[in-house]
Amino acid sequence: MQEIIDYIKNNIDKTIKEPNNEVPYPYSSPCMKDIYTDLFYWDTYFINIGLMILGRGEQVKNNLDNIAYFINKLGYMPNASSLLNRSQPPFFTRGVYEYWKYTGDNNVIIRYVDSIIKEHNFWKEKRTRKFGLNAYYVTDTEEVTLGHYFAFSDRVKEYSDSKEEQLRIGTELMSIAESGFDFNMRFRNEKTNIASAEFIHLDLNCILYDAEVKLSEMLEIVGRCEEAKEYKNKALIRKNLMNQYFLTEDGIYMDYNFVTEKHGSILSNASLYPYIFGISEDSKGAKKVLEQLELEHGVTCAAYRGDDIYYQWDYPLMWGEMHILDYVGLVNVHLLEDAKRIKDKFMATVEHVFEKEHKLFEKYDGTTGEISNCEYEAPEMLGWTAAAYLYFNNIKD
Repeated sequence: MQEIIDYIKNNIDKTIKEPNNEVPYPYSSPCMKDIYTDLFYWDTYFINIGLMILGRGEQVKNNLDNIAYFINKLGYMPNASSLLNRSQPPFFTRGVYEYWKYTGDNNVIIRYVDSIIKEHNFWKEKRTRKFGLNAYYVTDTEEVTLGHYFAFSDRVKEYSDSKEEQLRIGTELMSIAESGFDFNMRFRNEKTNIASAEFIHLDLNCILYDAEVKLSEMLEIVGRCEEAKEYKNKALIRKNLMNQYFLTEDGIYMDYNFVTEKHGSILSNASLYPYIFGISEDSKGAKKVLEQLELEHGVTCAAYRGDDIYYQWDYPLMWGEMHILDYVGLVNVHLLEDAKRIKDKFMATVEHVFEKEHKLFEKYDGTTGEISNCEYEAPEMLGWTAAAYLYFNNIKD
């Protein structure tokens, strides 16, 4: 719909904020005003996809420079420029790689490669949990952790009168927030709906595998061949471990609980990540996952579970960033008709709501094709919704 493309082009500059005491270069925020006007980590990766389609390469560079600044200062890119106690899914390497491909300039690699390595060391040193694999895991002071409990326990319906349990729930809330899927039910055990500390996390390890593969390629391009071999080997080791621990007897990938030595019981969109990031080329496995997640209006975050509690990164919600990734994964395993179908569903949903509201929104309901207000009222947003629409509009079927 040309009206949506024009809307994005006419409003994109409103999402570009001036440098401030926290952020040294002009930065892109998910929303134009009122809420989510900081620099957010994984949002920025998807925003940059849209910016490159619009020919706004200089702003992509500004955004990458800001992320590199935080990594060089803190050792990691935080959740957001105002949320420093945790990170988010580490898409910096993939973002640099795609910007390098966009520009064709090897100086892009030279500019960012040491920051990429520094960030990778953070995830290795601070987020390795079991078997040499990784998980989102955030700790903070007792005061901050209790603050998270009291701020967010009602959103996830997890309560306790015990200070010890409040601290555990607060830690869980921060850790799941670091995953970007805040909140979801993937890490349920028999006692609680949120037990991420017992799991190694499928999505994070897929992203890190992809980062190691791309880092190896970029290092070789700039003549750092011994380091390139090192990261290529790291990727191979990770891939073998992932197939050992995450691959189920049903031929799909699930989070793994290293305490119970069982896979997670709830299928989520993370189970498409192995096909997105090159862990697996098994179209049958990808199809099994898609069949449980695809709804009338798009792909949702997690499978339907009957009478249960549902969070916002859960059934039946659908998000722009997820559709970009899922499309990539389905194309990777040659499920081209499925990829086209989910693309068309997402675009139709955005167009349907835009015709009524003349706006784009953060999240949608995959069963109704309308705005979703799960956990909180969905804000008007360009961000990854605009990026996904631009990305899909740019594809020639």
